[in-house]
Amino acid sequence: MPKPKQTITKLLIAFADALNAMDDHEFDLLIQGKAKLRLVEEQKTVKESVDYSCFEEAVSELAQTLNNAESREAAGRVLASINQPRKRDFLLLLAKACGVRTGSKDSISTIERKLIENVVGARLRSEAIKKVAF
Repeated sequence: MPKPKQTITKLLIAFADALNAMDDHEFDLLIQGKAKLRLVEEQKTVKESVDYSCFEEAVSELAQTLNNAESREAAGRVLASINQPRKRDFLLLLAKACGVRTGSKDSISTIERKLIENVVGARLRSEAIKKVAF
């Protein structure tokens, strides 16, 4: 929550900007009390909310398929086969289900790469280490 000092400062800046935007006639009407100055807060656009609960089963199945992939290439083919209208959002849900960290600005290819390396790559490395005989 913004501090009161910052809020008042923003209000005064907006007031000054509104006064500077007025022409002489509008300013004279304001001084004479024949006009009012109204500051209206801009409304932020609300991001369309999508109910992803219908994807829960598909995400869990795909997470299992990805976890069982034999190679990184096979995992890449699994991820390439995703045909969802909001593929990025679907991949984010998949990453969350697999415990893979993603950033808010990650692209589809970055999310896919992280999924492949953190799910399939980690398992393959672990299996390779277990096979090495000292």
